[in-house]
Amino acid sequence: MAKITIIGGGNGAHALAADCKLGGAEVRMYEFSQFTNKVRGIMNSHRVTLEGPEMNYQNFKRSGTAILDMVTHDMAEAVHGADHILVSMQSQGFEMAFRELAPLLEDGQTVSIFPDNFGSLILRRVMREMGLQQNVIIAGYATLPYGARLNKFNDFETETDVVSILYRDNVIRFDTMPSSDAEAYIARKNEIPALDATTLERGDTALDIGLSNVNPLLHVPAAVLNTGAIENWGIIPGVGEKDLYFDIYAHGVSPSVGRVQYQFHKEQAAIAKAYGVGICEVDEDALQSRMGIIGQLFYGPDFRQPFSEPLDTENWLNPPKGARFDMNSRYITEDVPVGCCACIQFASLLNVSTPVLSGMTDLANIMLDTDYYKTGFTLELLGLEGMTPEEMVHYMRTGAINK
Repeated sequence: MAKITIIGGGNGAHALAADCKLGGAEVRMYEFSQFTNKVRGIMNSHRVTLEGPEMNYQNFKRSGTAILDMVTHDMAEAVHGADHILVSMQSQGFEMAFRELAPLLEDGQTVSIFPDNFGSLILRRVMREMGLQQNVIIAGYATLPYGARLNKFNDFETETDVVSILYRDNVIRFDTMPSSDAEAYIARKNEIPALDATTLERGDTALDIGLSNVNPLLHVPAAVLNTGAIENWGIIPGVGEKDLYFDIYAHGVSPSVGRVQYQFHKEQAAIAKAYGVGICEVDEDALQSRMGIIGQLFYGPDFRQPFSEPLDTENWLNPPKGARFDMNSRYITEDVPVGCCACIQFASLLNVSTPVLSGMTDLANIMLDTDYYKTGFTLELLGLEGMTPEEMVHYMRTGAINK
């Protein structure tokens, strides 16, 4: 029985924890005590119910109530003796989390980051700066294995959190940092039950995985280009309904938004080409579909839903009751400073033009009265400052720094 530690307490972390426990692993969940967390209601019971349609074209199904082996605010307790550590948290917290995690890592462990968002690079930099040389494998994923949402948490009466899985990804792109560890990771991936329904598609460096993350591509244009509707939703007559959640897939995507998303992808692909690494390619017509490329992850690569057909919101990722989408959503506050700004930094070194990535960032800065160019992910944060593009790719593939 594999021992698995989950770092995080949100939607993805709950799904990973329950899925792995129901799949036969020993599971510990760690959540940060300094933040408003989502595990207070299960600190004693450890109960997480996994439910939902779990759509996938392999018809894989795993549901029920899992009783986790540990729920704790003590990272050392959670990590010690674990075989695999699965990280699912907002990427702006990577630096703080990895500075706590790195000294606790033990030889033989794997660390999997869902999604990577360049976190594998950050963890390697932190280990390097701290002089740590544990023999661990660090893997980064382009996305989570599922679309999941916490429907109920911190219910002190039932002491059971409930997480719903709308779909399971049939294929996920990943790579290790460095890439030379990938075969060793693949040999152990079957020990992680959360990957039981998923085929791993090998990427080509942590840069590939960062560029292949679908979240910025789908979220940022759909949010930025719908700001008026989002902010007026349910407030003025004829624009949405007060009790209806604005959903970018149900209400925000359209043929024009899809064309912007495709140009966004073309800029990401140009960056990958300039560095000589891979990327998950996206067909133009795939973004002329109501669910973009999300539906293809679980219905199959040929799936398209015409914009003329409404999204079935009854079976979609329903938000908690009373929730309202606003421009402070992680669709902006995470996907712009991480998904856009890091890519722009890579692009600037090789003079790759990024008018859409930069335009989305410029508009988000104005809308939220901030400067994501200053606060977003930088090459320094990723441990790549001072390297040439060739040295960066060599480092990501081999782990060797040649300066």
